[in-house]
Amino acid sequence: MEQAEGKNQNLADKQIALAGGGTLKFTILTSGGYGVQIQSHGVNVLLNTGAGWGYEMTPVELTKKDEFYSIYWKEYNAVKNGMNSAM
Repeated sequence: MEQAEGKNQNLADKQIALAGGGTLKFTILTSGGYGVQIQSHGVNVLLNTGAGWGYEMTPVELTKKDEFYSIYWKEYNAVKNGMNSAM
């Protein structure tokens, strides 16, 4: 990518627009090379800081996650309590 855009340009100075309104940014890693941050509407959709890949959830996804785990743990505890009372 550096060669295609000129060897003297620093990728960390660039912000690349992606389809759908996202942006691609590069960060310089202390270990050498570049990290990657793909962001959409203020949320890190995907990022790599050199220690592995990560992501964040949107507020809507967080709400759905909380809803899912609320139902999951309610059912789990009901089954667990039912098994304990049967013994």
